[in-house]
Parts: sequence; C-alpha cells; structure tokens
Amino acid sequence: MEIVFLGGAKEVGASCVLIKACNKNILIDSGIRMKEDKLPNLQLLRELGGVDVCLISHAHLDHIGSLPLIAREYPHIFFYANQPTKDLIKVLLYDSLRIMEIAEDEIPIYAEKNVEDLLDRTLTYGFNYTFEPIEGIKVTFFPAGHILGASMIFIQTQEGSILYTGDFSADRQLTVDKASVPKIRPDVVICESTYGDRLHTNRSFEEERLFNTVAEVVSQGGKVLIPAFAIGRAQEIILILRNYMKKRKVSFNVFIDGMVREVIRVYRNNPTYLSSRYYKRVLKGEEIFLADNINVVSDKKQREEIVSSSDPCVIISSSGMLTGGPSVFYAEKIVQSQNALIAITGYQDEEAPGRKLLELAELPENERKIELNGKEYEVKCRVEKYGLSAHSDRDRILGFLATLKPRTVIFAHGSEDAISQISDMAVKELGANIIVPQNGEINSISIDKPRKQLSFFNVRKLNNQELLNEENLKLLWQYLVENKQESNHITAEHAILIWNGKEFLERDEVNRVFELLKKSVYFEQNPRKPYLFRILSAQEVEEKLKPKPMEQNRMRELAFEMFAEYGLYKVGMDIENKVVTFYFHFPGVAKKLEEKIREFEKLTLWKVDINPNINLTYTSEYVKNLLKDYNVKVMKFSYNPIINAIVIRIKEDFEEMKSVSEKFLKESGVSLIFDVEDKKQEEKVDLQKPKMEQNKALLLIDIYFENEKDKIYKKSIKEGGKYIELSFVTPFVGEKYKDKIEELSAKTGWDIKVSQTVNQVEMINILKEILSKYNIEIQKNPSIYPSAREVKIKLSEGVQGEILKKISDEFFEKTGFYLNFK
Repeated sequence: MEIVFLGGAKEVGASCVLIKACNKNILIDSGIRMKEDKLPNLQLLRELGGVDVCLISHAHLDHIGSLPLIAREYPHIFFYANQPTKDLIKVLLYDSLRIMEIAEDEIPIYAEKNVEDLLDRTLTYGFNYTFEPIEGIKVTFFPAGHILGASMIFIQTQEGSILYTGDFSADRQLTVDKASVPKIRPDVVICESTYGDRLHTNRSFEEERLFNTVAEVVSQGGKVLIPAFAIGRAQEIILILRNYMKKRKVSFNVFIDGMVREVIRVYRNNPTYLSSRYYKRVLKGEEIFLADNINVVSDKKQREEIVSSSDPCVIISSSGMLTGGPSVFYAEKIVQSQNALIAITGYQDEEAPGRKLLELAELPENERKIELNGKEYEVKCRVEKYGLSAHSDRDRILGFLATLKPRTVIFAHGSEDAISQISDMAVKELGANIIVPQNGEINSISIDKPRKQLSFFNVRKLNNQELLNEENLKLLWQYLVENKQESNHITAEHAILIWNGKEFLERDEVNRVFELLKKSVYFEQNPRKPYLFRILSAQEVEEKLKPKPMEQNRMRELAFEMFAEYGLYKVGMDIENKVVTFYFHFPGVAKKLEEKIREFEKLTLWKVDINPNINLTYTSEYVKNLLKDYNVKVMKFSYNPIINAIVIRIKEDFEEMKSVSEKFLKESGVSLIFDVEDKKQEEKVDLQKPKMEQNKALLLIDIYFENEKDKIYKKSIKEGGKYIELSFVTPFVGEKYKDKIEELSAKTGWDIKVSQTVNQVEMINILKEILSKYNIEIQKNPSIYPSAREVKIKLSEGVQGEILKKISDEFFEKTGFYLNFK
C-alpha cells in the first residue's frame, strides 16, 4: 500500500491524498490553498497513474476547491460523499466560480461545466453504510462532527484498512453532534493535526464570553463584526446569539451576509445530519436560524444602509479569514471605529488578514495598521479572539487514536509546529509507527496481517423485485431477526440493499424508506443518531403492538369534549403512570358519571382520578346567582371541608331557605348551610350559669388530656369569651373525646368546641414518623384532601401490601384520615 500527499502535509490547505492499494488509485479530497499557490500537485497525480475513485470528507474549500479539475481530468470516475456534503459543494463551488469570474486579477481555474459534471458524477451515501465504489474496495462514512455532513472515511482493502479522519471534532457543537466511530480496527489512521500543539478552552465559557462582549458593545451603541466561515461557524454563532438572547431576555439586530443564506437552506434540508436537538425542531417546522431580529442581507444597498446607520447591530459574514466576501467590506467600514468590535472565532491562515488583525491587537495603537482590499487602515476598533473551534485539540486527538490502536498513524493537515508537537507525544504514548509526510513523498506501508473487522451485515441479500413498503417491511424485519441481527442498527440504505440488493440508490428512494423505518413498529430510531434504526426483538415488537394510552393532548381534548358540560374545568396529568386527574367545580358529580368515566378510561387507557376539592371561586359566584332571585345579601362565604358544606352568613332568613339548600345539594353534592345573624342575636344567654375563670378552665383541660395519646395543639378563647376551641391534628381525632369534652364543659361552665381545621404540617410529620419505622421514604410531600378524608402519597420504592396496611391503620388511628398510595 502506498500513500501520497499531493497537498495538506505540514500545512492547512489543498488537502489531497492518494492511496494506492489492490492496484486501485483512491483519491480523498482535492482542495485549494488560500494563497497564490492554490492547487495540490495534480501533475504528480497524473504521473502516479491518475484516479479510479474519489472520496470526499466534507465541503470546506481546503478539501473540495479543486474537485472540478479532477472531474475534468478524469471523466470516467465517480465521486462519493453524503447528501449534505454534495449540497454544500454545489453552493460553495458555484460561489467560488462567481468570485473568480469577477476578480480582475484572477483567471478561473475551472468552468461551470466542470462543476456540473462533478455534481452529476457524485453519488451519495449516508453515515454507517458500507458500500463498494470499485471492486475489492469497501468504504464507510462515519460522523466527524466539524460541520454538517463532515465524514471520517473508513476504507477496507485486502492490503489493510485505512481511516481518514478529515477534519473532526470530539466535542459536541450546537448544529452537529461530535465525531462518532463504532468499533472499527484500522491498520492505518490518516489524522488531522490542525490544533495538535494546543488545548481548547471550555466551549461553554467561550460562548458566554462572546455573547457578553457582543451585548456590551451593542448596549453602548456600537457595531460588531463576526467574520465567520459560511459553512459551520456562521450557523454556530447564530445559534449562540439566538439562545443567549432568549436566555437573558434581551434582543438586538443581527444581520447575516455572504453565502450563509444558501448554507442555512442546506442545513434545513438535511435535518437527519443535524444534532438531535435541532433535528426534532426542524421536523416540527421550526425556523432554527432566522428570527424577527435575525435577518439575511439581501443586497448591496442594504449592506450600505447597515454600516451608515447609527443603530447598533451584529454582522455575521463570510469569509471567516477576511480574505474576501462581504466581511472585508464591513471590516473596512468599522475597523477605524473605537466603538466597534471585530470578533475572530475560527482558524486563521498565516497570510490571512484575520491573522494579521489578531497580531496587531498586541501592538501599540499608533502601530496598528492593516491592509484591506489594497488600502491601509488604522485599527482603532476592539479585536477579540474566541475559541469556538470545530477541530479536536491535541489531547482529544491522542485520546481518539488511543481507542483505535492503529499500527500506523500519519499526521497531516496542520502547521509544522502543530504536527511536530503531536507526533512527538504520539511516539511516546501510542505504541504505533508514526509518519510525518512531506507533500509529494511516497509512503510505502506493508501490512503482513490486516486486522479483522467486525462485520454487521453477514446476511445475504434477498434480491426482491418488489419495492420495500409498509406491507412487506415486516418480512424484512423477520428475516433480520432470524439471522440474529436484533438490537443491531441499520440505515435506510441497508434496508434497501438487503431487500432489493441495490448498491446504487436514488436519494428519493432512500428518503422514502427512511420515513418508512421511522414510522415502523419493527425498528426504533436512534434518538442521538437519527439516521440509524435499531432492529427490535420479537418481544419488543409485541409490546409495541399492544394498545397504547392515547397521546396526552388528544386525551385532554377528549376529556373536555366528554365532561366540560358537567363542570370539568382543569385536567392534570401524571404522564409517567398514565393517570389523569379531573378537576370538577363540584367533585361530587363524579359519582353520577362513573359509567361515563369508565368509558373514557377504556377509550384512552388512562386511569382517571378525581380531585376532591371544590372550585371555591366558581362556587361563590354560583351561590350568589342562586340567591339573587330571592333578594338575599351574602355577608360572609366560607367552606368547611370536614363536613363538605358551604356556610353563608345572611342578615335574616327567607322562606325558600330549605328548598334552596336541597337544590344546591342535589346539583353539587355539597351541603348549603345558612348562618342567620338575626337569629343569633335572639338567642338567650343563660346568665345564671357560672363560668370558671378562663385560665383555670384551660389548666383543667390540660389535666384531663395529659395522659391521652392524642395531643391538643392549641386552646383558644373565641368570639370575645363565648367559647373555648380545642385544636387537634384533625377534627376527627377530636371526635374521639366527645364525652370527655362534654364533661369538661359541664365542670367549667364553658361551651367547648373542636376546631374544624386540619393541621397539615403535623399530619405530614406523623406520616414521616410512621414511615421511618419501616425505613421508607416518600418522593415528595403528600397531597391532603380534607373533604375526602384522604392523603395521597407516592413512595420512592415498592412496599409489600401487608406493611402498607399497617402504615394505613396507624395513620388513620392518629389522624382519622385514609392513606391512598398512588
């Protein structure tokens, strides 16, 4: 096997690698440099026998910029990428072609026909799917993080296996998840080293620092320019600003310029390749990038208006290195403004104006000068750098390689210093043969015994002539389970390959089968990698086919459809346990609706619980409306949950009091008691009955109860000395001492009553004390319903029924309330 770097060795730019194996020439990427010597060594490529197949890792110009030349030179070959990479190549190359055509000092290196030809011959495959572009060569794309569609490329040949990392990120970004490679065993790894000489700062810290600085400059009336790579970095920055504005509840105008608009469209059209968070949002139809205050610049006139306006704003524009595009126009306008910021967020080539700008930031003000578009400017604005890299740093790269344990590691795509440092550390840590190549150098690698790879699809193709559809998908699933593939993952491409035996797939067909798998009961979409589907076991499918509780929003709608006329005004849900709580204005009506509630439970497979509390606000208005025809003025309204009665004080009685109370009880299930003030005044007080001095009376009560197991929590003199009120944990406990209280009343001459209030805090303390005997904990404080004499409790773990009964009995004895274990 021979590996030759035609570009990208000891440099960042013009990545182009030729692998000669099994008498085949495999080309990976063909980019350009951001300097005068743009191209890889394509003459050497011709001398080495040309190209049989070309594989593309991702759509940055340093990896794709010279692909049209490869397409022109080798009209017989095919190119392979995934769909978002192909879509982005189209955007980027047409834009590059436009720039070359309008540049006065630049001759285009390719024509539009070459781009069209390249795209026509580019075939697409998704992640984790192994295909055979030419006989004897197997290729799999794996997620590399970095940008949308970025791929690590795994190549298997009889002479050994190679993993080409391309640009990869071991850390998750907002738009894309981190690099993800399954258990492969490459003999050789060709590894990027962009940041092989340094460690990244904490990503979250850098994001917050960027937003804080931007918000500070904008709040002071200044403008912020963020030069950003149109693919990847611009989308990340948009989401950073958008998320922080929402979090901090602030808003300012953000303008997006350059190629970013077309790139955003590609991101939206390929949601499967987005991070799982944004994949779900796009599927719901959400606009994840643009907003009322985040807009795309439509033309040059608007560009001029933005810079001439005194309004503060943020501008995100390509190019990220200030080498061209609208970012240079904006930089020219704001670089001399002291109330402005240029925020550098990405890699800067050694000769790029962006790198120069960072270096100037360290110099005294009178020496800070930069050339933009051939004109020199004093740099008076603030310049800051932020670590938002989409590449892995040194430790992440070494850690990644350590998990793969390759026999040979080739470091490329980095400066000489970066590659020198990481290769020195790799020699000490990896126990592998380390190669640091030169451009144009032929590296011969002999692998005596290529490492064996784990093979997933060791099942033969069925070669069915029928299209895979909803009806026959079960047959495919059964075939996979019979071949012991359950719990493994497949892609839409895999499903088509096994069912029809098709190697070359149309995008529409792949998308159709993807949707088929997504809706199927036989496969389960991976929540973090939505392009993968787990093959379910027979038991899992059987479970999925069982009737399922109705979706919660539909269930809620049905609840109001069926019960709103009976006073249902609120619905609570315990989603985990599929229990729905109905809140009726008058809970008593539920007794009349038992059959209808059973019907609802059968339809929805949700268990219905009834909240026992009445709606006091509604009840108050209901009673007032009930009495308005009788010209009765309500002086006081209260509810006694212990006796489940509404008590209303009125000035004087009226003839229909009894019929009104009966009507209210029938309609609501709640008693209505009239407390007539005039009658109270007419009651005669027995002045002859002697009363014990109140302190002596209270002391006598203490003596009577000192040996009782139930505690009196409070003794109160009520209504200016009319009676004594005793407060127990609940009035039901007080009822146990009815005879003793009557005896005390006779001895003291005081009317003694039991308070009808419930001491909820003490009830919870009693419950916790009982549970502690059995070493049982509750997940949260219980719910207490006085009108139902019930306490609902959720235990943190399962408890035997016998113990539950003991707990219930002891709690009832101490409080007079029943326990309901939810």
